[in-house]
Amino acid sequence: MPNIKMIARKAGVSISTVSRVMNGSKPVSPELEKRVYEAVKQMDYKPNSIARSLILNKTNLIGVVVPDVSNSFHAQLLSGIEAYAAEAEYGVIICNVYRSWEKQQKYFNLMLERHVDGIILLHDNTLEELAAFQKISNTPILFASVPIKGSEIPFVGIDEVKAAYDAVCHLIAKGHREIGLIRGECYALGTLRGEGYRRALEDNGIPFREEIVVHRPSGVEYGYQAMEELLKLESHPSAVFCVSDEIAVGALDCVLDRGLRVPEDISLIGFDDIDLSQVVRPKLTTVHQPIHEIGRESARLLIDLIERKGKTAGKSGTPEAAEEICTRIILDHSLVERETVMEKTES
Repeated sequence: MPNIKMIARKAGVSISTVSRVMNGSKPVSPELEKRVYEAVKQMDYKPNSIARSLILNKTNLIGVVVPDVSNSFHAQLLSGIEAYAAEAEYGVIICNVYRSWEKQQKYFNLMLERHVDGIILLHDNTLEELAAFQKISNTPILFASVPIKGSEIPFVGIDEVKAAYDAVCHLIAKGHREIGLIRGECYALGTLRGEGYRRALEDNGIPFREEIVVHRPSGVEYGYQAMEELLKLESHPSAVFCVSDEIAVGALDCVLDRGLRVPEDISLIGFDDIDLSQVVRPKLTTVHQPIHEIGRESARLLIDLIERKGKTAGKSGTPEAAEEICTRIILDHSLVERETVMEKTES
């Protein structure tokens, strides 16, 4: 099997010249570069990727921490991340943690052992949890779609509060004033989207009612359970804002199982615009967020940060080191009107 010494001998150059050509670390003359590549081709030389990564201190690998890879939303995010990473010639290591901090810690250690160049988190974390990781590594980290309160870590996503606000205002514009909320337990699906719900009510002079707010994890089965609670009320809401499409689909199933109609008896609006929202009948009115684009932008931003880190290593205090990248990217959301919301008529 050919090695770098044999390539150097074949091309009539030094080993360091072959290394510079293969790694792109320093420029060489076009004539020398041509001789090296001809020798590589003739000898069918395959560089050792592990050795190359040690030389460059770079593996062209990024890690992605996913709370649940079977979730449609996360699958679409991953699709965008992998698409951009492939274009940039980066590999992706996917770590499915099933919403467990203990598993995430194990995967952090695994990714450090594999020398990943950066990590994208699709899993909620506290500042304390992140601080524990950052104490042992300076690997760039980025959040995709999961903003963390008080964190300056780079983020790509939408304005969660405004998106929820727009969804509830849409129901209000349709004449609904008794609007239930099925909210999640994490920061984005719970706190931020819940804040958007409350602001929309407040700005339209509608009192907030705790009894028509149900807390559940995101998932079809939890949406079903939450809607069961709302329907048990003496007077159920005329409309319900669900903080994810999966919750909304579960809620829809529950309403139909009770012999009620959507949207005639109760209107539903979801959030995310995953593929499932167009498959169910009636089709789900929902807030669209550009999931695939969030994934692509997350990978693009992380790779920009990785490349910048490599260029500025050892250049602290120089103009190159002072140059900054925008590390908070907010993409546009929109409302998609389908079949689960209608004008409320006076009874």
